Amino acid sequence: MKTSAREKRVLYAGIAIAAAIFVYYAATALSPGDGESLADKVKTQENLLRRQKEFIGREDFYKKRIEDAESDIEKIRTRLLPENNAAAANAELQRLLRAFADEAGISIASSLNLAEIKVADSDSLVKISVRIGIGSDCREEGLVDFLLSIKNYDKFLKVEEITNLGSVMSASLKRLVLRAPNMVVAGYIDVPPQDPSAKTGEDVAQAAASSRGRR
Repeated sequence: MKTSAREKRVLYAGIAIAAAIFVYYAATALSPGDGESLADKVKTQENLLRRQKEFIGREDFYKKRIEDAESDIEKIRTRLLPENNAAAANAELQRLLRAFADEAGISIASSLNLAEIKVADSDSLVKISVRIGIGSDCREEGLVDFLLSIKNYDKFLKVEEITNLGSVMSASLKRLVLRAPNMVVAGYIDVPPQDPSAKTGEDVAQAAASSRGRR
């Protein structure tokens, strides 16, 4: 049967369309674009899943580290002075130092509360300090006992500075005697951070005064 010109054109058009479809799919399959991106995504997800499995497998290890850290924090807190404001803490620190001095047989001639200092990288720790002057009746043994009492106290106290320490010739005793030193002793307290939403009576009064001033 002889093929007409019209049928030949239709046949050629079909062959051309089939060839175009074949070329398109061949090019898509060989293209590094979508195929490579999909492979990368699969690999990324596999790596993520593997890391998650490893992390879950070490859950007990991380829980133990957290528990140890919390235990250490609690132990540190037991060594803080019990007060939670600087005025009360300074009074307690001065009381302790005078008690230590009485036990050591020496006296404290002067004391001065220093400004409290917020400890860096902490939300609540505050250092309080007292500068004291030891009385002129100070003996070497008494000073040593006093310093040991500070060191061995169950709360954390620290002698941060000692000045004027030395010896002088006593005209009356005809021998060298200990010069009465000055020192700075510090302790730490835990002051909970103030709730920004909580207003003190002073804050309320200032806000009311400011409101009246704008009227």
